[in-house]
Amino acid sequence: MALNLHLLRLFVAVVEHDGFSAAARAVHVSQPAISRAVRDLEAQLAVPLLVRTPRGVKLTAAGETLYAHARGVFASERAAEEAMEALRGLDRGRLHVGASFNVATYTLPPVIGQFVARHPGVEFTLSAVHTRQLCEMLLGFEIDVAIAEAPVNDPRIEVRRWRWDEMVVIASPSHPLAGKRRIPPSALSRELLVLRESESATRALVLSALREARVLPERTMSVDTSEAIKQLVATGCGVGIVSRTVAGEQLELGRLVVLDVPGLAIRRAFSVLRLREHRPSAAATAFHALLQQYADGPRVVEQSA
Repeated sequence: MALNLHLLRLFVAVVEHDGFSAAARAVHVSQPAISRAVRDLEAQLAVPLLVRTPRGVKLTAAGETLYAHARGVFASERAAEEAMEALRGLDRGRLHVGASFNVATYTLPPVIGQFVARHPGVEFTLSAVHTRQLCEMLLGFEIDVAIAEAPVNDPRIEVRRWRWDEMVVIASPSHPLAGKRRIPPSALSRELLVLRESESATRALVLSALREARVLPERTMSVDTSEAIKQLVATGCGVGIVSRTVAGEQLELGRLVVLDVPGLAIRRAFSVLRLREHRPSAAATAFHALLQQYADGPRVVEQSA
């Protein structure tokens, strides 16, 4: 059964204006028309929605349930309208986007390029920082949009998954393990592992995955960026674990290979962070709408504790 949104809209008007006469005036229809609309909706759903009283109207149990869903439907409609309006008419303003290093360097450029092309009048700034600093900047209203590659747990921040990121084990094509199939994770224990610095959430994720796979590295090297990891590994200096997106160009050029290590699957979520109870600017709304065009699946809202 397809729900008639016009009837639903008039039903919401009656509820929010506490009566048929006030609702009719608010939406510019006659009272008989709005009364008929509610009756038609009740007939369509085969349940009573409203009880008329001398003091106005009262929702039935079914009416309360429908009203709660209707509010969500029309809130989404308004958000979509605002996003489209922002995309159509935004010709000035500023936008400061903050993102974790790998997201800013390898994932966001196509999104930013399209945004700048659409809105050349918007002054755009991009900051690449650790997730912890990203949260601090968002809470301090220093940035308008935030995309993180590490988990965030703050009740003031809403976290929405944007994209999945696969991490892979990389090596030089000349490495002894290159070309071998089904390398046991334990073989990595004897290799020099080139990892991100101790403050990096990426390093923490990789080490956790290695422990779960019972890999105990005998030697490690710490560097500040994923770019440095892949450049070092390409020269034959150990093996690394980086995002497949990070390694993409070097893999295509044949300077790096992905090692086949069953049992070591590392995947993380890139998430869009938003302040709860804060209305984003028109530029931020437009950028959020564009981000969704680059999402890799349905959004999952993670409730921060």
